[in-house]
Amino acid sequence: MDTAHAPTTQEKETEDYEFFNGFGAFACEGREYEILLEGNNRPPAPWINVISNKSFGFLISESGGGFTWSINSRENKLTPWSNDPVSDKASEAVYILDEITGEVMTPMSLGRSDRGIYRVRHGFGYSRFLHEEGMINQELTVFTPLDEPVKLWSLTLTNCSDKVKYLSLTYYVEWVLGTQGEQTSPYILTSYDNEHESFYARNIYTMNFQNTYSYLFSSEAITGYTGDRQEFLGQKGSIREPRGAEVKLSCNTGVCYDPCGAIQVSIEIQPQESKTVLFGLGQGSSLDEIHRIRHKYREVVAAETEFNRVKAYWDGLLGTVQVKTKDRALDILVNGWLLYQTVACRIQARAGFYQCGGAYGYRDQLQDTLSLLFADPGILRSQIFIACSRQFEEGDVQHWWHPPMGIGVRTRITDDLLWLPYCTAAYVRSTGDAAILKEQVPYIKGPLLEEDQHDVMFTPEISQLSESVYEHCKKTIDRTCFGEHGLPLMGGGDWNDGMNEVGIMGKGESVWLAWFLYTVLGDFIPLCLQQEDGTYSRELEHKREKLLQSIEENAWDGEWYLRAFYDDGTKLGSKENDECRIDSISQSWSVISKGAKEERAKTAMQSAWHYLVREEDAISLLLMPPFNKTSKNPGYIKNYIPGMRENGGQYTHAAVWLAIATSMLREYPMAQTLFTLLNPIHVTQNRKDVLKYEKEPYVMTADISLCPPYTGRGGWSWYTGSAGWMYQGLLSWFLGFRKEGNELVIDPGTPAGFGDFTIEYKYGKSLYEIRVESRSKGVLTTESILIDGKPVDGNRVPLVDDGEKHRIIV
Repeated sequence: MDTAHAPTTQEKETEDYEFFNGFGAFACEGREYEILLEGNNRPPAPWINVISNKSFGFLISESGGGFTWSINSRENKLTPWSNDPVSDKASEAVYILDEITGEVMTPMSLGRSDRGIYRVRHGFGYSRFLHEEGMINQELTVFTPLDEPVKLWSLTLTNCSDKVKYLSLTYYVEWVLGTQGEQTSPYILTSYDNEHESFYARNIYTMNFQNTYSYLFSSEAITGYTGDRQEFLGQKGSIREPRGAEVKLSCNTGVCYDPCGAIQVSIEIQPQESKTVLFGLGQGSSLDEIHRIRHKYREVVAAETEFNRVKAYWDGLLGTVQVKTKDRALDILVNGWLLYQTVACRIQARAGFYQCGGAYGYRDQLQDTLSLLFADPGILRSQIFIACSRQFEEGDVQHWWHPPMGIGVRTRITDDLLWLPYCTAAYVRSTGDAAILKEQVPYIKGPLLEEDQHDVMFTPEISQLSESVYEHCKKTIDRTCFGEHGLPLMGGGDWNDGMNEVGIMGKGESVWLAWFLYTVLGDFIPLCLQQEDGTYSRELEHKREKLLQSIEENAWDGEWYLRAFYDDGTKLGSKENDECRIDSISQSWSVISKGAKEERAKTAMQSAWHYLVREEDAISLLLMPPFNKTSKNPGYIKNYIPGMRENGGQYTHAAVWLAIATSMLREYPMAQTLFTLLNPIHVTQNRKDVLKYEKEPYVMTADISLCPPYTGRGGWSWYTGSAGWMYQGLLSWFLGFRKEGNELVIDPGTPAGFGDFTIEYKYGKSLYEIRVESRSKGVLTTESILIDGKPVDGNRVPLVDDGEKHRIIV
C-alpha cells in the first residue's frame, strides 16, 4: 500500500468518475464509491460500508463512525453501535500528533468540516480514507482479513515537507463487549501484556462470550496506553479533540474506569519518505491464537498480503457473472454492489446502520442466498442445512434466532417454513445436486405455543430426531392448514409480518400465501419424482389443483386479486375496502406462480401498474390507500404513519417482485421502467435527487416513503433482502440468464429499445460469453442460438467445463 506517488494517483483516480451527484461518484470501473467531503458538503445521511468475514466485521461511515463486532453483531459488539444519522458518532479513531508543531490530525474527518478535503472510498471488503494536512499525506485503509477475527487499520503517511517529521500516533476505541455499554462498562477489566505488546479488555460478567479477550496492537513499539476513557477524552470529553492524543498516556489499566482502549506509538519520517503503521482490534478465546495474530502483523507486509487476498476473494465471487449493457447503472449494480450487499451485510454481518440484528431470520437468509446460485451455490446449500436445523419436530420453525446460542422465537407466522422447500427446489434445479435431499439434519424441540400465545422466546434443545432434508421440506408443506375458502391460514402474519392480526384467531386466510404455496408445490413435485415418492407427488398435484380452483373462485375481485380474508371472513385488498384496496404481492405472485389465467394475470398487473406505480416519484407502492382510520385492525402495520414503510410506502422487496412479474408476462417496457426506478443510481443523479433520497446511491434500501414532505426518501439501507431479489430480477428475468443443471437458459426480457448486451459467465475454468443481438429489430423470442459458430434450436446452452472460451450468439 505504498502511496509515495499519491497525488498523481489521486488525480488519475478522479478521471474515471461515473454518476457524480455533487457528493460522490463511482470510481475504479464501478468497484469503488468515492465520497468527497469538503467544508459542509457532506452526504445528507451517513453513507457507510459493511465489511465482514464469516464471524467478524464492522460498519464504517464516510466520517469514520461505525462499530465492530465478533460472532454476533448485536449480542457481542466490541465497540458501540450508533444509529443516529445526525451525530454519526465515531467510537474508534486514529490520531496523528506532530510533536514539533503540536498539531493533531485525523485521517478520517470524524465529522469535522474545517480541515480541508477528505476523500473516502468504499470498496468490496475495505474502505480507504485520503487526506492531506500539515504537509503529511495520509492514506488509511481499513479491512478485515478473510478468516481472522481482527480489524486492521493500515495507515500510510508521506512526509511532503523538507524537514523530518516526529509523529505520535494514537489508536482509540470505546468498549462495549456485549449488547449495551451502559450495562457492561462496570464489568470491563483492562490490562496490558508487556511481553506481547498487546492491550486487553474483558467483560468479566457476561453469560454468552465469557472466555474471550478483546485486544489492540500495533506494528510499532507501544510507548503509552490507557484503559481510562476520562483520561483519554479529557474534560471536554470529545472524540474529535481528545486530550489523550496530545499527551503521553499514563499506562493506567484495571477496573472501575469508564473503560476504553488507547495505545500510542512514535515514528519519525524523513522528507519525501512514506511509512506504513498498522493498528489492530480483534477478539479471540485463545491467547495462543491472539499471540499468533499479533506476531504476524508486526510485519506491515503481512497486512498487504491479507488485503490482496480480500480483494481477490471479492473479485472472484463478484466476477463470476459480468454483464455489459447500454444501461451503465444496471451494470454497476449487477457486476458488484448487489451481491456484495447481500453477502457482506445480509448473510455475514446481519447488521446495518439502521438495524443491528445479529440474528438469522428463517426466511430472510434463505432468500438472500438464492441470489448466489451462480456465484457460489455452496452458500445456499449450507443455509438450507442451517434452516433445517432450526425446524421443530412438529414442522414449524424459529422465526429468528441468535447464533451461537440458538435463542429465538417460535411464532404463528405461516410463510417462514415454506421458504425451505422453495429454496431447496431452486438449489436442486439450478445445480443438479439432488444428493442434498438425502443429507440428515436434526430438529430442535421446545415448548409448544399455548392457545392464546402469539409467540414465545426461548433456547430450544437439539432433538434426538434427525431426518433427511427431503423429509424436513415435506414437514413444512404438510404443516400448512386451510380455511373455509380453501386458502392457507394466515396465522400470525404471512410474508408481511405487520399484518399480524388479520388471521390471528386461526380463521383468516392469505391469498398471497396461496399463490406462494401453489409455486412451492409445483417446484417440489419434480423432487418427489426424483426421490421415487410417487404417492406424495400425486397428493401434491391434487392439492395444487384444488388450491388453484379455490383461488380463482374466491380471491378474484374483478380487476385484481384480494390480499386476504380476516378471521371474520371480511375481505382485505378489495375494491370494497376504503384502505388497502389493492396490494402488490397478490398480483405479482399470481404471475410468478404461473397459476393465474393469462387474462386475469394481465388485468391484475395492469391494475397494480395503474394504482401502485408512481413514475413521477420513482416509487412502486406495496399497497394503497394506506391503513389509517379503518375500524378493522390488520396488525402493527397500522402503527406506521400512512405512506411509510409497509403501510403504503414502497417496500422494495415487493416492488422487485412486481418488476420480475412484468418480465415474466413479457411486458418488456413496463419491466424496464420498474427496474430503472428501483435502481438507486438512477434516483440519485444530481444534488437535488440525493437530498430527497438521502441514502447511499450504491446499495438498495428496504423502503421509500410516500408521505409528504418525505416523498422519495429512502428508508433503511444495506440491511434489506431487496438486494438479493434485485440481483435475481435483473440477471435472471430482465436479462433472462438462468441455469438449470448443466444447461444455461437464455430468455431475455428486455424491450426492443434496450439494445444488444453481453454476459460473461465463468463456469469452473471455462468462460461463456453470451451476446444477445438484434433486440432492436423487435423480435423478442429466442428460437435458435449459435454456440461456437454452430446453430442450435431452442434457447438452451449445454455447459462443459473444458477450460475453453465459448461464444454464444443469441
